[in-house]
Amino acid sequence: MKKCPWCRKNVPQEDRICPSCGYDFSRGEMSSFYDQRQQKQAKSKIRHKNEMVIVAALAIIAGGSYIFNNHQEQTEAQQNIQQTTKTIAESSTSSDAAANNSSESSASESKKSSSQSKKVESKKSSTKSSQSKKSIKKQAAKSLSSKATKKSKANATKKSSGEELKANMKPNEFAAAVASYAAQKNVSKWKNVVDNSNNGILIKETTEPNIVNYLSAKGSGTVYVAFNSKDSNKEVVYSAYTINQDGSVNIYEFGTPNAPHTGDIYNPVETVSQQDLIKYLNSHKQAKNVQQMAQKVGIAHE
Repeated sequence: MKKCPWCRKNVPQEDRICPSCGYDFSRGEMSSFYDQRQQKQAKSKIRHKNEMVIVAALAIIAGGSYIFNNHQEQTEAQQNIQQTTKTIAESSTSSDAAANNSSESSASESKKSSSQSKKVESKKSSTKSSQSKKSIKKQAAKSLSSKATKKSKANATKKSSGEELKANMKPNEFAAAVASYAAQKNVSKWKNVVDNSNNGILIKETTEPNIVNYLSAKGSGTVYVAFNSKDSNKEVVYSAYTINQDGSVNIYEFGTPNAPHTGDIYNPVETVSQQDLIKYLNSHKQAKNVQQMAQKVGIAHE
């Protein structure tokens, strides 16, 4: 059995790909198949979420439109009834002074006129309500479509420009993120690693007791030692980090008077969670630099 350097799970010696996280032992990085599967799942979730938002918004708008138009129709119907009642009352008073035949004829004409007026008003109200519903639905659909298009373009631009780091980084990108974070925090030995990274950064994974036993926070028992292009051929350790079971990182530096230690045991300069590390780098606009640096990171296993 061998231990996966990325997820720390035991893997059969003959396996090339870690079944737990997709780490490729032969290439020293995460399997491209694993990354593609993760991206497809993320895209599917985003598309499903957008569809649900659009359906819910259309349902709310349609419901509001129906309530508004129904209330308007009831108000207009009440007004028509009041007007008709008033007309009939006036016609009835006038007919008392005339002959009975004239009275009946007048009442009949009044009722006929009122009925026709009511039909015309009802038809106008129905037409107006239908046009209003169509207009509101059209405007709502246009607004939602515009917002969805803008959001889609923004996400595409953001993704293509690599503006943010994500949690599922490859080992070489994670190493570059740790180096960039420590350099941003002005840890002197890590600044040297980053400043001299033009020709590459070498990360050596080691479980050598002579190194592990000198660290107070040993993490999972593997130490990731960083060498810049100038120090890559030397065995002197200047910068290193360990990873705890919860994913947090213990950052060390050696060879400086300010390097924290208790006797012969060195303490971390800082321990930071992976979430806070990524959040800090994104807020300081370091994502692009980290991605470029990751291309120059080599990982060796001892």
